[in-house]
Amino acid sequence: MAALDGSLSQEYKNKISIGIFIFLVSFLMSIGIHAQDAGSDDGIRLETTLIQVPVIVKGAGGRYITDLDMGEFSIFENGVKQEIALIKSIEEAFNVILLIDSSGSTVGQLNQIKAGAKQFINHIRDHDKVMVISFNDSVSTLSPFTSDVPTLYQAIDSIQPGEFTQVYEAVYMGIWERLERIEGRKAVILFTDGIDTASSEINREDTLDAVLESEDVIVYPIRYNTRPNVERKLKVNAEGGQGPVGERSVRVRKELDSLYGEADDYLDELAELTGGKVERVDQLTDLGPALTKIAEELRNQYLIAYYPIRTKVPKRVLEVRISRPGCQVRVRPGFKVRIQ
Repeated sequence: MAALDGSLSQEYKNKISIGIFIFLVSFLMSIGIHAQDAGSDDGIRLETTLIQVPVIVKGAGGRYITDLDMGEFSIFENGVKQEIALIKSIEEAFNVILLIDSSGSTVGQLNQIKAGAKQFINHIRDHDKVMVISFNDSVSTLSPFTSDVPTLYQAIDSIQPGEFTQVYEAVYMGIWERLERIEGRKAVILFTDGIDTASSEINREDTLDAVLESEDVIVYPIRYNTRPNVERKLKVNAEGGQGPVGERSVRVRKELDSLYGEADDYLDELAELTGGKVERVDQLTDLGPALTKIAEELRNQYLIAYYPIRTKVPKRVLEVRISRPGCQVRVRPGFKVRIQ
């Protein structure tokens, strides 16, 4: 009896040990912790962070190419080929934030800007979602992400003018706080002249860092021309002239040259870092066509996603390859493109 009892006890212990082992393996897999061969840089690892790469592909004459399949794409990270987990095609929904500058410099144009924003809303499909954020002296989220057109119209109509401009606060909130946890295709359409006069917590570099960290967000600045309104308010004499008034006009124009130059540089950098484009709206009649182009591009963009083999790298240098000839590919500037 003693021997039998001992045998049963050992068998029971073995079952417990096996059960514990299975539980631990399951637990580790669920949180993405996996063993890797210490002697290999390319050991297999299940990574919890999905890297998503927006890709825009055009053919001859600027026509969007919309029928590429997974087999025609390859992606390399630091020279190592990655396994593509999925490609979200042009049929996938997009999530867009409309960031609308309603500061004092836009007062004379605000109604037309609102009309342009509504025109963009008219381009969205039933499964696309838009959030409306306005900014002036502060930043206000006026709608959640929604496909409901009346809700979005109401949010746009509720925008009130302010005096100053928190461009940096608005860009940071949109990219880092509102879009960070959103899955799928993501973009920001930024309606502004680019001049920041009121941000206190966030500076220009903070917003650019947020852009670099958010590898799957495209920013499309709509740069409208507020300078004539500003000069009228400041009563700037365009010709300058003699005497104190003329000298003041020359000085103010030089200051405005500097401000608007810095603003243009900032908007160019936002677009360049994300693979977007600046649409310059010198006349507000250009606003509708500019938004139509952006909506078309959003509808014709791929999103390539992969789990990186190596998780700890100082910098990810990505290369996208497409096997179909005759393609023109646009991705973030940090990505390389090759047509095989």
